[in-house]
Order: sequence, then structure tokens, then C-alpha cells
Amino acid sequence: MKLITYAGGTILTGDDVAEALLGYVTAHSKGEESIAVDIKVLEADGTTRTHTLVLGPATELDVADVAEESLEGEIALFPLPVFPPARILAVEEPSAETEAEAERHATDFNEAVEEIDQGTDGRR
Repeated sequence: MKLITYAGGTILTGDDVAEALLGYVTAHSKGEESIAVDIKVLEADGTTRTHTLVLGPATELDVADVAEESLEGEIALFPLPVFPPARILAVEEPSAETEAEAERHATDFNEAVEEIDQGTDGRR
């Protein structure tokens, strides 16, 4: 069993559920959206109830062991959550353009803008 501290509160759930949550949050920490995930949680009275967690790029989870051994039938009590597919935006690779090339391109651009402003458009 794992005790998860999340958004200022704590929940108690199965080892596999906690591992799945940590895996998802760390693998998708660069995403741009939040998602809602339903998980089973052990309540103080011994019953289980479904809780919905909102996970996003800034989600922080603290996970601690609370039992040395897994509960009998833990997988049945705490099924793994179903995560929606994450939409991570592609990050463009930085340009390999050198500083000299960048200056040349900037100069060419400035000349083109000046020609447009003067109405010559490169036509002479």
C-alpha cells in the first residue's frame, strides 16, 4: 500500500496504482494540458471509493510505503487507472545556424524590407 500526498491531502492506494501515477506524471511532465484520472482509494472506514485526480505538468506527488506487504487481492481492490493519451507538443530543435549566418540573414532581411519601403522591391 502507498500513501500519496497530492494537492495538500493524502490518499491510500495500491502499489501498482501509485507506480502508474508516478510513471505517467514523470513521462508527461512536459505536456501542456491537464488530464483527469479515476483511481480507487482506501477510505478510513476500510471501504474503497473512486477519486478523480487532475494531473498536469506541475503535478507533484509524494509517495510513501505504509505496509511492508501487499494486501491480499490488492490488484482487484485497486485496478490500474486508465490514462488518456497525452498530447505533447513537439519541440523544435535549435537552429544550427552560426552567428555569422544569422547576421547575414538579418542583413538580407533588412535590405529586403528597405527595398519594399522605398518601393523598389529589388527591381531596378
